[in-house]
Amino acid sequence: MTQVHDPRQPGQPPYAQPYGVPAPGYGALHGFGHGQPPTQPKRSALPKILGVIGAVVVLAGLGVGALFLFGSQQLDTAEAERQIVSITEEQTGVTVTDVSCPDDVELAAGTVTTCTAMVEGQEVTYTVEQTDDEGNVRIDGEQVFVPVADVESALTDQFASEAGLSVVSTCDAGERTVLVAADGLELTCEASLVDDPSDTGTVTALIDAEGNVTFDAS
Repeated sequence: MTQVHDPRQPGQPPYAQPYGVPAPGYGALHGFGHGQPPTQPKRSALPKILGVIGAVVVLAGLGVGALFLFGSQQLDTAEAERQIVSITEEQTGVTVTDVSCPDDVELAAGTVTTCTAMVEGQEVTYTVEQTDDEGNVRIDGEQVFVPVADVESALTDQFASEAGLSVVSTCDAGERTVLVAADGLELTCEASLVDDPSDTGTVTALIDAEGNVTFDAS
């Protein structure tokens, strides 16, 4: 079953310092408040934030169906591919392309077949496990999908919960609406004060293979 975890959980206690007065190791975001007269430097109201959110969408246990060719002793590869496209798009809202499953898979309980597909230019894999020798299978997604919009919302909520600030958050993922989680994956985001859009700063979202997201504004 698809597991949906609430990404809007603050990872740190509320920010206790006055806005714009950084605590040791917890200062204002680099680059905020540029362009002010040197005699009256503008201090950013946006503090550094560090937080962790859980996996947003875990794609697993997609479905069970009878995928077999009538009068044959082999799995219906084409039907398996259609099921992967249908179930993935239904549960994640993203388009799946280039689905490929091996041909000539004999019917045998316990046999596991690996299929591949592309999601917004990112390769993903699925396992098709035969639950009996009649063509009934279980399809599982191997990756964690992290919707970019949910990361943006989580970043906005992080500023609100830790510093009581209203910001607009945007993350640069190109044309992708979801990211396939992987260790070391980075997403560059920008936060801007609602009351002063000129006061902006860069925040890096660090994503691991489990879909955990850590915000780093250092």
